[in-house]
Amino acid sequence: MIFSSGGKVPVENGAPRRDEVLRSLERVLASPAFRNSKQCQKFLRHVVEHSSTGHDEMLRERTVGVEVFGRAPDYDTADDPVVRVRATEIRKRLAQYYQESGDSDPVRIDLPSGSYRAEFHRASAKSASTVPQTEPGSRRTAWRAVVALGLAAAVVVVVLLLRGPVPQTAVDQFWAPVLNGPKPVLIYCGQPVVYFLSREVHEKHRETLTPEQQRGSYVVSLKPDEVIRGRDIVPVNDQFVGIGNAHTSALLSALFAARGKPVEIRYANDLSFSDLRNSPAVLIGAFSNLWTLEMTGGLRFVFEQDKGARRIRDRARQERAWQLHNLAPDGKTPEDYAIVSRVFNSASGQLVVSAAGITQYGTRAAGEFLTDSVRLTAALRNAPKDWPKKNLQVLLQTTVFKGTPAPPRVIEMHFW
Repeated sequence: MIFSSGGKVPVENGAPRRDEVLRSLERVLASPAFRNSKQCQKFLRHVVEHSSTGHDEMLRERTVGVEVFGRAPDYDTADDPVVRVRATEIRKRLAQYYQESGDSDPVRIDLPSGSYRAEFHRASAKSASTVPQTEPGSRRTAWRAVVALGLAAAVVVVVLLLRGPVPQTAVDQFWAPVLNGPKPVLIYCGQPVVYFLSREVHEKHRETLTPEQQRGSYVVSLKPDEVIRGRDIVPVNDQFVGIGNAHTSALLSALFAARGKPVEIRYANDLSFSDLRNSPAVLIGAFSNLWTLEMTGGLRFVFEQDKGARRIRDRARQERAWQLHNLAPDGKTPEDYAIVSRVFNSASGQLVVSAAGITQYGTRAAGEFLTDSVRLTAALRNAPKDWPKKNLQVLLQTTVFKGTPAPPRVIEMHFW
């Protein structure tokens, strides 16, 4: 049932009152699922307040983008999907909230897929009076079934005890501190700065293309001596994620989902030090991710940049460094290096894991290394027996063939 007020939408019998909806909204926003994301809080508040008053004109994608996310009134919703992305995240967070709260909240807030108008329902209450009555013979049959099930369960338990505990894979051991904790894990993707060319540059270039070439994406080919003005280059720093970062994020999300671990994916400015103090985090990417550089800058293997050259340095032996000598201007490289770090008591006081390469190829290789039990087992074969309880860093090298990194090779591992 959909709540409304002001007579704009008919109200079904038993629908929640607006004051009940708003009290429920405050409980949702204060919950662990929402309290660490200001953008999600602002988005959900906007949607609920305008849905509950029937102001559907305020729930269009462009209007939400302008009112909630500060976009320009004429922004292109096709190029900037911020509202759609956040709506998907809102639905996931709502599902997490109701899974954790059960039926304790008398009002349920839903955001149906494909819509930005919230719906409000009363939570269904289950009482003993709704349990169907059974005949005595049926009760005896049900009792026998319960006894049989209990015996079967006891047999299973005995078999499992005789066999001993199921051995954990290297992946399970590596991620155990995250999987066993009560809080969702934050996955934070670094975002590179991308530069757009102005509409004028595009129009000038399109004049040289055939109608067929103008369809879809195309490369703007500029002459070596062609002059570009400052206003022709538009920096964009909050709309894109590199392929390596996205690939690693997808692998880790699938790994955690398979093990029933809630995940919160963050981008751009949607991560604070307060967030890192409250939950374990996985930081993806290096030079596109300032949190990686900040949280791992005091470890043995670190990323550094000097006069445009990016490299990995061994702080224990300063003469040792790894950098890309054949890095092309477009970012392509025949090889890459990456660091995987796991620190229990990081600067935030929480567990931090980072997977980062000098370029996106190394980041992708690091993500595959962290989610592949065969590779991780081989790498840790000679590790200290108590390595699951230690901080660690792994230095990796990968070759790149036609844009795809090969399985990484372990150069060195450090435990403390």
